[in-house]
Amino acid sequence: MGHLGRVVETDVPQPAEAVANAPEASNSFFQDAYEFVENHPIASAATVGVLSAGAFAASRYIPYAMTQRALAAAAKTLNPEDVRIIPLTAENLPKAIEAGKDGFRYGMGFLNPAADFKASLTPMLTKMHAGQREMNARYFLAVDKENRVLGTTGLYQTAKDQGEALWVGWMSVRPAFRGKGVGQKLVDFSIDEAKKQNVDYLRLYTSTYKGERAAQPLYEKAGFKVVGEMKHELPIPGLKYLFRELPLKPVKAASA
Repeated sequence: MGHLGRVVETDVPQPAEAVANAPEASNSFFQDAYEFVENHPIASAATVGVLSAGAFAASRYIPYAMTQRALAAAAKTLNPEDVRIIPLTAENLPKAIEAGKDGFRYGMGFLNPAADFKASLTPMLTKMHAGQREMNARYFLAVDKENRVLGTTGLYQTAKDQGEALWVGWMSVRPAFRGKGVGQKLVDFSIDEAKKQNVDYLRLYTSTYKGERAAQPLYEKAGFKVVGEMKHELPIPGLKYLFRELPLKPVKAASA
């Protein structure tokens, strides 16, 4: 009994001492941190910058990685027969922008269809790109039975060949769904839509950028031939636009 009493008498003050010393320890930590920042402002700023950049990168990458994982799972069970082509609307615009940015992710932010997708919902709005004025754009989405947007395509006119040709715009397939025939469906749809407009040619421009090489065989297979080149705006050595053209009407034989 007496031994137990001595333990109580000895141990009781210890927690009180620890609590009493906690503010002092805390104050010491913050004082040390303050002094470090005061004495090493550049190192402190660099540390904060690195940590902030890391947090920002994680906030962008983690959601993207999770989305890509979900898309990859959906791609494994995709039935090509379930893929439909629907018009871009104000309702599906956010999903279209997300898919378009994903399809052109190799463009490092330079290739962003958001502005063009939004502008297409305003009739007769025009813009300049690749040395030509584009107008009257319409965009379309490839979707599966769950209404996931798998890819995009579009048709527009230019001032210099209006009435003679239509141009393919923002044609892409999300990485997770490539190799599933989605790109072929988008190209075939674009050709069929252009034929309905009774124009002579369907044209497009692409580039020699490595991210666009994979689409070149698809265009060649569909009959789009290279008819011109132009230096690209981006200051990358050797980078240039390739202009392709597909005749939509039989070429008339020259009279004898």
